[in-house]
Amino acid sequence: MAKANIEFFTEHEALLEFPPIPAKRAFPDWFKKMPAAKPVPPGKGRFPFGLSDKLRISNVNATIRRCPGLISYLSEGYLVPLWSDFLVQIRGEQIYCVGSNELAHATPHSKALQYETMPLSNAYIADSVKFTNPWKVRTPPGWSVMLSQPFYHFEERYTVLTGVVDSDVYHHIHVNTLFKRGDADHQLRMATPFVHVMPFPRDALSLEVRAMTAADKKRIERLDFRAKRFFSKNASIRGD
Repeated sequence: MAKANIEFFTEHEALLEFPPIPAKRAFPDWFKKMPAAKPVPPGKGRFPFGLSDKLRISNVNATIRRCPGLISYLSEGYLVPLWSDFLVQIRGEQIYCVGSNELAHATPHSKALQYETMPLSNAYIADSVKFTNPWKVRTPPGWSVMLSQPFYHFEERYTVLTGVVDSDVYHHIHVNTLFKRGDADHQLRMATPFVHVMPFPRDALSLEVRAMTAADKKRIERLDFRAKRFFSKNASIRGD
């Protein structure tokens, strides 16, 4: 069976120089710089002779560089980079946004008019900014995409509001954001990872809630035994 495709397309050919990319190709710099393990000094504990950072022992001296949950998240989906430089100015409750090229369309969305009852944190300006995304996305029938902030890139000036688009029938993936309070001039640079796009099938799983069975306990014990290894923990969890 042919592999299903996700398509990003735009009518602006110049933008092809700054395309969406698989998230696994754009790990955050702090993550890439982190060593896979830290040395443990000699002592009276489990390892009296200490451990070299050449030994990457799970749950002992390995860092989150080897965390399967974090690695899987950072590798999942696609990152859409910002398609223009933007200047965002905040003065009191007023926010103004202007971009550097013809693709830079951003408009305010009034909280009072559109989402008055949403209990926003006081850390954010009440009105959001909607960035018109020149990229469209298309997925196979039955697939949608979730749009969110690239969380572990740790952008502190604004937050992208999470949403889901049925991208098999609706291809626009515009980006709504909330900016932090405080008078400031923010420079948003073109090509910065801006929105994380995660495709998923819409087929709903059947929900089952029950007590643990003897078979469940045995399966968990077997998985735990396989996972409790000093080395190659990620592989043991996957069953490789």
